[in-house]
Parts: sequence; C-alpha cells; structure tokens
Amino acid sequence: MAPKRLAIIGAGSSGLVTLKHALERLPGWEIVCFEKGGTTVGRWGNPYPGFVSTSTKYTTQFACHRKWDSRADPAQRQAKGDFFQGDEYGRYLLDFVATHNLAPHIHLHTTIRKISRDPQGWRLWLDDGSPREEVFDRLVICTGLAENVQSIDAPIPTVTPYDPVPANKTVVVFGGGESAADFAHRLADPALGNKVFLSLKNGVRVSPRYHPIRGVPSDFLRNRLLLSIHPDLRNAIGQKFVEARIRHQQWFERVFKSSPPGPEPTTGFIARRKFWDAKLTARAKDDLFNVFHTKSDGFLDDVADGRIQIIGPPCDEGHRRYHDFDRTSTIDIEPDMLCPMIGFRSGLAELSGGEILISDFHLASLHARHDDLFLVGFARPIIGNIPTMSEMQAKLVTGILAGRYERPPNLATLQAEARERLLRDFPTLNTETIHPVEMFPYCDQLARMMSSYPELRKVGSLRRWLKIQLSPASTLHYLDEDYDPRQMDTQVIHSPRVITVLLFLIKLLLDLPYRALRGKGVRKSSQTSLSLAAEPP
Repeated sequence: MAPKRLAIIGAGSSGLVTLKHALERLPGWEIVCFEKGGTTVGRWGNPYPGFVSTSTKYTTQFACHRKWDSRADPAQRQAKGDFFQGDEYGRYLLDFVATHNLAPHIHLHTTIRKISRDPQGWRLWLDDGSPREEVFDRLVICTGLAENVQSIDAPIPTVTPYDPVPANKTVVVFGGGESAADFAHRLADPALGNKVFLSLKNGVRVSPRYHPIRGVPSDFLRNRLLLSIHPDLRNAIGQKFVEARIRHQQWFERVFKSSPPGPEPTTGFIARRKFWDAKLTARAKDDLFNVFHTKSDGFLDDVADGRIQIIGPPCDEGHRRYHDFDRTSTIDIEPDMLCPMIGFRSGLAELSGGEILISDFHLASLHARHDDLFLVGFARPIIGNIPTMSEMQAKLVTGILAGRYERPPNLATLQAEARERLLRDFPTLNTETIHPVEMFPYCDQLARMMSSYPELRKVGSLRRWLKIQLSPASTLHYLDEDYDPRQMDTQVIHSPRVITVLLFLIKLLLDLPYRALRGKGVRKSSQTSLSLAAEPP
C-alpha cells in the first residue's frame, strides 16, 4: 500500500515548524516541503540592514526550540539586545533546520504554479526547472501573510521595503502599521537625505519596545493575569493607562527606576514626541481590541526631530495634494516615490482559481469543507507574533492528521458563527485577506482543542501555576510535549508588585462581576429569543 503523501508549501517559520511536527507525528508518510526561494530563513530571516524585530527573542522562539529565557538585561536596552537584529532570526531558523534534520525534506527553488482539487487529493503544478504535476493526499499551505504588498493606482513610481532604499528623494509612505512606521523610519535616516511623509487616514497606537515600567521589553509586562481580564474592561482600562503613560512617562521612569541609557533628550524633543504620541493615540479609531499597535516606536523620534512629517490621506488620484493630519487644510507635495504599506494580499485565490480563500478556514487553519486542506501562518495578531502562533496551528493540524485530536464535527457551523463574530469585532478591516486575532486568547482556544491549556489541576502545583500567570505570556506555557516545568520555575516575573496587586483587585472586583452580569444578559437574551420563536406569527 502506497504511503500517504503530505505537501507543505513554504519553508519560512510557519512551514518549517509544520514540517518538524509532521515528521515526528506522521511516521510512514511521504512528507515534502516546497520553497520557491533558495533559503529557509523566511521573509523576516534577514529582510534588510538594520532590521530590529518588534517581538522579543523570548516570545518569538518556538517552544520546541528554546534558546532564550525571560530575563532582561538593562545594559541591553540601548542596543535592543532582547530583540532579533539583522539576520539573527534567519540564523535561528537555520539552526532549527539543522537540529531537526529538516533539509532532506525541503525542495528549494520550487514554485507552485497552480493548485486544484483532484479526486485523489490535491494536484500541484510544480516548477523547479522541470515543470510537472503531483497529487498529494493532504495539503498544508504556509506561504504566510506577507506574500504580496497591496498596490495603489497612482501615476508616481512606487517603492516597497523589499527594494533598495532610495536616497535624496521625496517619499510618501501610506499606512500606520509596523511595516509602514518601520520603513518610514529607515527612509528618514539623515544619511540618506530623503524628505519623508507618513500619510495616515486615522491615528496610530504606538507601544514602546521598552516600557517605562522597569525599562523591560513591553512583551515582558504582558502576563496571563492581565490577559484574563475581559477585553471590554481591559480595553477601557488599557486606554487610560496608555494615555497616562504618554503624559507621565518621565514619572514612570523615575518611580520604577527605568531611565533609558544614553544622553538625556532635550525638553523640546520630549515635548514634541509626547505631543505626537498623544495625538496619534487620540485619533486611533475603534476600541483598543479592534486595532493593531505598532512597536516600531523609533519613527516617533523622527517625527519629533522633523525627519518625518505626519499628513492625512491624498485629496485626489494624482497623489500630489494631501489633507493635513487635522483635516483643516491641504498640502501640495511633489513626491518622487510612493510607498503603499497598506497591507498585504494573499495569492491563494489566484493560485487555486478561487477554490482556496482565507475566509473559508476556521481559526485560520481548518477548512470548513475540505478536511484535507489546512493553513498555517495566516492569522494576524493584533499584538504578538506570527511564528509562535504558527507553532500552535502546526501542532493542531499535524495532531488532527495523526489522529491525536478530532476535527470538530460541526466545523461548517462553527466557521459561520466565528466569521460573523470576526466581521462584528473588526468592521474596519478586510477580513477576506487577513484573519485578525488577539494572540493569546486565540492560542488558548487552540490549546483547549488540544487539551494543553494550563489549568491549575493540570499544572499540579499552585506555585508553578501562579508563575505561569505572572511571568511574561508565552506559548511555552502550554502543557504539551514541549512543556518544561523546571524551566517554567526559572522564568522571571517583571510586573511590579503594586501592578500585580492592582490586577488582582480588578480581576476580583470588576472582571468577575462583569462576566457574571454579561452571562445573565446572554441567558436572558437567549430565553427571550426562544420565547419569541415559540410564539405564532
């Protein structure tokens, strides 16, 4: 009997971690990973000189390939040593490939020209210099969200972060996400001599890489106790806290002994940076839960120093007249180049003739109709990172393929309900091209499907369970084959005691009563609906 065949498309972080778990969990299968490029470092393995990740090394590493703990060295703050820089993440992935002997299963320089449904499975049109077709029993697509940059229709040349950085040009960057802020920051390097504008429709919420509380990475202050508070309360309280942090940053730094190293900035610089941080935050639309943050906070320094000018959207299709940010006047600009960082689009529909759409996948992983088709790496975190979310998806997908976990029998109904919630929660986002999630509630949902959620009774130790609640939130906490209780005991709690006590009080006095009231409201609403449904028309 011929072995079952599994194809994995893409050998970036999502494809590699899927391949690793597939090889371990599916003995006897023929497993092949196709990569159109010549390396296995993915999109962010070595994207450009000067690259600095926005998530820490600790929170971005795979649970099955640990290299870093949650300690934070204050001496590393100025050098941003807690974050991946340059090709560091690429070298981490190369080490992952070597350690787990993945290379023999990866076919580099292989482009997938077309995917179609076949009576025997999934037919792939491959091209590695010798075009051919192959059929696979199961298919996992891991090409990710950054496949194609969204374009704009304009009579002016465009530039993307993947192109050589221009010099001595006037450039307008569109978008307020991390990629847009980061590329605007690169363009604003004084050595390049560019004149840079950042065009925004709305405001931007900027989270600092290093927080004024204790000067540790912001990632390290986000723990499970904080994330366990209902999003409604967390958003309302979080918004007030963000506003307070902006207004009183120097006070926070003095109280929590986290003054940044290096020369003291001038009073004027601090005032200008604070002004724009507060203004961008005030203009950000929707609740905190419904918008993305950017941790590419270096662009605020450029704004404060005048190297980046914040403007509104264009007034016409010529892209030479723009609203000012306050929408009170217009500005004439003669850009040499435009940079549309307004999102990415998936090529799945074109590749499959419309058969494969992100919106048809439950939890951005399980197809509502095809039980032999999966996605890994397509969920977009509001705050968080894609690689560790991909590892959770990979464990779910390979676990279902191996028979460890059951595919929900009512998946189509679950997908329809989840789709309705997604449209309600993210009305301003194009959920046909991205699947936005709040990282840890999303990962918790996957963990519960795999029975690996860290409940107290499963952890078996109150002390260790409290450590899980208070140490930096991470996918290292889930109770699967990669969980290491002894290493969990060594993790550092960075949240000050006063903040921890405050969170416990919010949990007891606000969160639990609020959830109880909401539960009553939901039950009452359901009973009313049932009564109305029972009445004759």
